[in-house]
Amino acid sequence: MYPYVLMGAKQHRREFSAELAHAGEARHFIAWTGAAAGLRGGSLSDLAVAAEALLTDIFLSVEIGETLVVESEATEDTVRTIVRHPELRERRMSGLETIMEQFLDGYEISPDKAVMIKRLG
Repeated sequence: MYPYVLMGAKQHRREFSAELAHAGEARHFIAWTGAAAGLRGGSLSDLAVAAEALLTDIFLSVEIGETLVVESEATEDTVRTIVRHPELRERRMSGLETIMEQFLDGYEISPDKAVMIKRLG
């Protein structure tokens, strides 16, 4: 098991092994933090779909034994999920940005980090 750190009333952080065997743990953590922040129904489902695509891309692209860090920050009106990972030379998931645009209210993708933003309410 990997350490779970409660950073404050509305911030959560956890590290995961970047291996397909641990993909479910990272997906569950993202969904749990979204629900804990107040996402429900379709909004929570949208976050889960985007997270699935993003994590698939990361797990297919990194080397075995590397780690990724998932952080969640909630404000009054948004949930930001930040996934920090080893630097990727190229993304393996085709259409990732299209999926992010369709299911999220905002996002950022860089070689070593991705941010998913979903509005509450």
